[in-house]
Amino acid sequence: MQTQPVQQESQILGMYAGGKTLIPNQLADAAGAPDNEQRLRQYVEHSPDAVATIDCEMRYVAVSRRWETDCGGDGGEVIGRFHWEVFPKVPEYWLQNARACLAGVLKYSEFVEMRPIESVADRECSGRCEWIKWVIYPWKNCSGAIGGAIVFAERVASEIAIENCSKLPSEIKIQQLELANSLAKTALDRAADTVFCTASDGRIDYANAAAVRVLGYSQSELLELTVSDIDPHLPAADWAAHWQELKLAGNLTFESSYKTKEGATLPVEVKVSYLECGGREYCCAIARDICDRKAAEFALLEAKEQLQAVLDAVPGFVSWVSSDLRYLGVNKHLAAAYKLEAETFIGQKVGFLDTSPLFNDLVYEFFASDETTVSQEVTATIKESTKTYLIVAQKYQKGSTAVFVGLDITERKQTLLALQESEERLRQQAAKLEQTLLVLRRTQTQLIQTEKMSFLGQLMAGIAHEINNPVSFISGNISHASGYIHDLLQLVELYQKNHPNTVEEIQDKIEQLDLGFIKKDAIELLRSMQVGSERIRDVVRSLRLFSRPDEAEMKPADIHEGLDSTLLILQNRLQAKGGRPGINLIKEYGNLPKVECHAGQLNQVFMHLLTNAIDALEEGGKNSEKWGTISLDRSRVHPPHPQIRIRTEVVGDSEVAISISDNGPGMTEEVLACIFDPLFTTKSPGTSTGLGLSISHHLIVERHGGQLYCFSQPGTGTELIIKIAIDRC
Repeated sequence: MQTQPVQQESQILGMYAGGKTLIPNQLADAAGAPDNEQRLRQYVEHSPDAVATIDCEMRYVAVSRRWETDCGGDGGEVIGRFHWEVFPKVPEYWLQNARACLAGVLKYSEFVEMRPIESVADRECSGRCEWIKWVIYPWKNCSGAIGGAIVFAERVASEIAIENCSKLPSEIKIQQLELANSLAKTALDRAADTVFCTASDGRIDYANAAAVRVLGYSQSELLELTVSDIDPHLPAADWAAHWQELKLAGNLTFESSYKTKEGATLPVEVKVSYLECGGREYCCAIARDICDRKAAEFALLEAKEQLQAVLDAVPGFVSWVSSDLRYLGVNKHLAAAYKLEAETFIGQKVGFLDTSPLFNDLVYEFFASDETTVSQEVTATIKESTKTYLIVAQKYQKGSTAVFVGLDITERKQTLLALQESEERLRQQAAKLEQTLLVLRRTQTQLIQTEKMSFLGQLMAGIAHEINNPVSFISGNISHASGYIHDLLQLVELYQKNHPNTVEEIQDKIEQLDLGFIKKDAIELLRSMQVGSERIRDVVRSLRLFSRPDEAEMKPADIHEGLDSTLLILQNRLQAKGGRPGINLIKEYGNLPKVECHAGQLNQVFMHLLTNAIDALEEGGKNSEKWGTISLDRSRVHPPHPQIRIRTEVVGDSEVAISISDNGPGMTEEVLACIFDPLFTTKSPGTSTGLGLSISHHLIVERHGGQLYCFSQPGTGTELIIKIAIDRC
C-alpha cells in the first residue's frame, strides 16, 4: 500500500484528478450554523460523488450512495463505525493527517493511496490494485469548534498516479516534517511551564502562552523585554558571564524568581539549554513554578525543629541513625555528655568517638537484622566514667532509619551486685530500684504527654478557626448598632423639643436618617449578633465536652456527644483546601446507652483516629497514583471523593462498637502489623511522633479493658473498630 501526498494548506480544495470540482471551504464552515448541520448530512447522503462525514473520533456520520459503490459496504452498516474498522488496512499516514485536521493543526489534507481491489461481497483481495485520492476537510459546529471532517474519495487513473510516484519519498518526508513542526509549535504553546527563547544579547525572541498567563504581559510586551527584566537575580551586567557559562556547559539548571508585570515575585526552577539555529545562537529556558515545593520545604523545616524540641525534652540519650550507619541527629543531653555541639554528630559514622564498641556492634547488628525493635544493655565511657545504659531502638521509614534511646541504668546494675552481699542492703537497693522504675515510667508518661501537646496544638488551631467567625460577626456589628442608637436618640430629642407639632426639621432628620431602614436593619443586626453568640456557645460547649479532665473513677457518658465535639474541633480540616476537595462525613449513629468510661480519654482516642483518617485522605490526594479508579480510555486517574464514615452500634447485650473508616490509600500488611508500636509512623519525618495509635491502644485496651481492631488493604481504605463494655460492674 502506497500514499502520495499532494498538498495541504490551500484555502480551496481545488479539482479532482478526474476533473470534478470539490466542495470549497465555505461549505464546511457553513455546516456550523444550527440549521445547516442537518442540511450538510442530507447533502452528503444525496451527493453524486463519493463523500462521507466523520466526527472527531473518526466515526462515520453520513455517507453518499456513490461512496457505498466505490468504497464498499452498506451505508447502514458503516454509520457509527470507526474508519479503521471499515478500512482495516488503512495506512498510518491516513490516520495522522486525519487527526491533524481534526485537531486544527492542518486546514485540510489531500493525498493519493494505492490499495488492492477487494470484492465487496466477500471482502477478498482480487489481486489487482487501484489508486484512491483522498481529501479530508474539517468542518465547524455552531460554537466555532471543529465538529468533524468531510472525507472525499476518488478513483485516480493509474497513469497519473504512476507519473507522480517518483516524488513519493521526498514529498512524504516534507509532509511529515511540516506536520512535526506544527505539532511541536502547538505543544510549546500549550505547555504548562513557562518557555522562553532568547538571543545571545538576552532579548526574548519567543514566549509561549504559559509565559503570557503567568507573568501577566502580552505577547508583544514580552518580545520587547530581556531576561533581566523578569529575573532580578540575573542583571544585565552579569548576562555575558551567564551566557559563556551556558555555552560551555550546554545545559544549566538553577532556582531563581521571576517578577510579574504587577510586581509579584514567583519562585521558579529554570532549565536552560544552549542552541544554534540558522547560524545564530539561542538559549531555550523552561521555568516551572515551585511555590508549592518551597512551602513544603518550609513546613518540613518547622516540623524538624518541633521534633528536635521534643527529643531534647526526653531525659535520656536520644540519637537517630540512617541505614548507612551515619548519625542523622542527637538530642542535647547526648551532645552535652560528650561536650560537643549537636551538629558535630550529623553525618559522622557511628563509633567515631570510640567510646562504646558495644553500642557500635548493637547498631550494626540491628540494621543487618529484620527486627524492627530491640533493647539491650551496653557500656560506654563518658566523661572518663564507665556507665551502663539500657538502649531501646525502633526502626521507622520502612527500616531505613532508626531511633535509639539510652537510659542510664548504672545505679540499677550496681544495686543488683550489692543485693548479693547483704539482705539489708538488698532492701535499701530495692527502694532505689523501685525509684529507677518510677523514672522509667515517668519517661514513658512524658512521651505520652508530648503527644498530647501535639494533640492540643491541633485542638487550639481548630478552636481558633471556629471562634474567629462568630467573634467577627459581633465585633463587626457593634459599631453599627451604636451608631443607630445614637441617631435614634437625636431624633427623640428633636421630637421632645418641637412637640406636639411635627416641624420640618424633624421631617428632614427622619428622611436623612432613613428611620425605616434603621428599624429594619437593627433587627437583622441584633439577630446576626445572636447567631454569633450562639456559635461561640456551641464551640465552647464542644471544647468543654472534649477536654473533660481525667478522673480516677469512670462515669456514664454519651459517646455521640464526644464524637460530635471532636468533629466540631476538626471541622476546619474537613473543609476543602490546598487543591483537595472537602471530606464527606457520613454519620451512622445507632441507639447507644450511656457508657461507663473516662470520657476525656475516649475523646483523645477519637481525635487520634479521625486525625489519622484525614491525614491519609490528604496524602492520597497528593499522590493520586497510589489509589483511584481508571477511566475507560485509561488516560487519567480519577480518585474517589474523600470520605470518612462513623458508625456506632450495640454489640450483644454488654458492649458498644464505634467504627471509624476512610476511603484513603490503605496500608500494606507490613505496615498494619506495626501501627500500634510506639514511635512507628508512615508519615513524613517530623510530622508525627508515632505515638497516636500506640496511646489509643493503651487507653482502650489497658484503661478501659476493651479492644481496638484495624482492617486495611492497599487501595481499599482503612477501618478502626473500638469495642468497650457498657457497664464495668
